[in-house]
Amino acid sequence: MSKLYLTLNENPQVILDVMSNVEQQAQKARGSWNRGCLVALGLLVLGLPFFFLDMVMEYNCLTFSLVGGILWVAAFILGLRLLITGRAKVGSPQFSAARTIIETLKDDIGKKGRLIGWLDLTGPRQKSKIFRRGRTSSGKSKIYYRDPWLQVKTKLVDGNLLRLTLMEQLKVKKGYVAAREQRLKARIVVNPDLYRIRAFSQQEIQANLPLARLDVQEGI
Repeated sequence: MSKLYLTLNENPQVILDVMSNVEQQAQKARGSWNRGCLVALGLLVLGLPFFFLDMVMEYNCLTFSLVGGILWVAAFILGLRLLITGRAKVGSPQFSAARTIIETLKDDIGKKGRLIGWLDLTGPRQKSKIFRRGRTSSGKSKIYYRDPWLQVKTKLVDGNLLRLTLMEQLKVKKGYVAAREQRLKARIVVNPDLYRIRAFSQQEIQANLPLARLDVQEGI
């Protein structure tokens, strides 16, 4: 599940069903991987008595040891395959966060609404996600990655348009992650038939609003 990419263009409930199916498949793959490890270990253990028999009975090495060698080769091939495929992850914080967000938005979107965007869990350290390069004071290279791993757009039941982006940013020095930051970017384009946006007075800004920049020209 750590290498997952989903294109979103469906009702939230359909997307949640797909995510549940993906999670079930990951659980099955993990179970198969665990069973494969047990089989490989069993083949190694099963091959030991054949080598022992040759040593005790003083037969040549091709009598019983040949069978043990075949079992060990099979264990090696199976173990190598398991290492290449890797152990499937049943869940990740990003996957769980995405599902929670979609579940939360489900009732606000409605039964006929759609959620458009993507869920990208392929990882941030890719060439396509590099947005800046630089050098440290000592001349070592550093790379900045920007990974918008969840981006959705949807029309809510009240007519407002919601755009939501969850982004991970990395700074990598000498091949190691020197800094990691999660960012949330949200924007709502208000339905003018139901809501009216007005500018805050200077008194309201000083009394109630934190020190931040607010632009309501094209939505919130």
